Amino acid sequence: MTDKIPLKLFTLLLVLSLIGTTVVSCCPAPSEEDIKPTRRPRYDVEVYGALENVDPRDQVVVLWYPYTGGQEELLLALIDEFNVSNEWGIAIIGEYGGSSDTLYDRVLGRVESGQLPDVVVAEQHQVATFAIVDASVALDPYVENWKWGYTRKELDDFFPIALADERIPQFDDWYGWPLYLSMEALYYNEDWLVELGYTGPPETWEEFAEMACAASDSDAGTHGYEFSVKVSTFVDMLLNHGGQMVDEDVETYTFDGEEGMATITFIQELLSGECAVLKVERFGARTDFSAGEVLFTIGSTSDLPYYRKSVVEGAGFNWSISHLPTTLPRPKVYVEGPSFSLLRSTPERQLAAWLFLKWFTEPEQQARWARTFSALPIRPSAVDLLESYVVENPRYGMALDFLEEEAVSEPGVAGYDVCYESVQEMLAAIADRGEPVPWLADTVRDCQDSLD
Repeated sequence: MTDKIPLKLFTLLLVLSLIGTTVVSCCPAPSEEDIKPTRRPRYDVEVYGALENVDPRDQVVVLWYPYTGGQEELLLALIDEFNVSNEWGIAIIGEYGGSSDTLYDRVLGRVESGQLPDVVVAEQHQVATFAIVDASVALDPYVENWKWGYTRKELDDFFPIALADERIPQFDDWYGWPLYLSMEALYYNEDWLVELGYTGPPETWEEFAEMACAASDSDAGTHGYEFSVKVSTFVDMLLNHGGQMVDEDVETYTFDGEEGMATITFIQELLSGECAVLKVERFGARTDFSAGEVLFTIGSTSDLPYYRKSVVEGAGFNWSISHLPTTLPRPKVYVEGPSFSLLRSTPERQLAAWLFLKWFTEPEQQARWARTFSALPIRPSAVDLLESYVVENPRYGMALDFLEEEAVSEPGVAGYDVCYESVQEMLAAIADRGEPVPWLADTVRDCQDSLD
């Protein structure tokens, strides 16, 4: 016998099918920007607690920082705002911990006793050392937690270099969280370049040398470039000679190759040919540039307000900034900036500290810090809040545009402080006409020893 579906039942099933289809089609799938990160990193519950259930309410968090003056004032003002406005009743206590190196030494000196602050402001290699000695906690569980972390859209709203800098190579985890960024740039005297017959800043190192030598006149006391013995400048030059400080696996220092030799030879030849002069006084390069005695200097974009003021009070010429010359198809820009390091305490205090870190890096706070100190924000959305500041400070807008180039930084590895001092010593010796080959070999050996 053939089974038949009664007409009324058939009609009912058809209606239900159409309703189901309508329901599905009327409600689009959630967009990717609204979905939390799907990765669920494993973490030690004894260290972090069961994060979804950790209660940060009424926690007191101590933060050590190395700032004085205006930076200290603004940081403390922001801390006060967070303390008043946060929904959990968290209280952040900001304390001056000494200079960056002093603060670093104080933390390491207290690791054994466990008498540590909850958060410290540190450089990337210092953050790496805190991780190596097990004084800090990785931030991945917080960043990627569905309740306390970021959505995919929010994570995409960070400049890649800002977050890449915070991953400690030895662990491949975030052990730091960025405060703000700054960048190395070439400062140049526009009027002087025009007088020399050039239409813009140098794009290659050959052009840089040519312009610097053309501007140098020992009788008139002018020089094309004032060289500062700074590791960041050496790294920036090295990168734009096609070299790098360490290999991709961050296991070997590699700046003793031909690119490193070309970099220090270039510096030495400029000095010996009297196309460059050595900076011997603090702020000397900026002072001489502002007086119209030096065509080029290399410095941080955080110094833009100081250059503007000095030039107005000095020779009053037209000036601008550029990325460094390069041998590459596209220039690399050297970027740096301090980090928050979250030290081990209790799950509740750690979460409370993380919530402050997250708040501090919101666009509004980033834009406020940027406007005050000419810092570069870590999030593109903060740039949207700086439109009026960029209009008033077009050279700052140029620095923001440079972030679209390939941004790189120094190695954020433990032991880099030892390497840093060795490179500094090498640069001073090269400026004093020391032999490049042995100095470069010895310096790389020191750096490798510190890494090993």
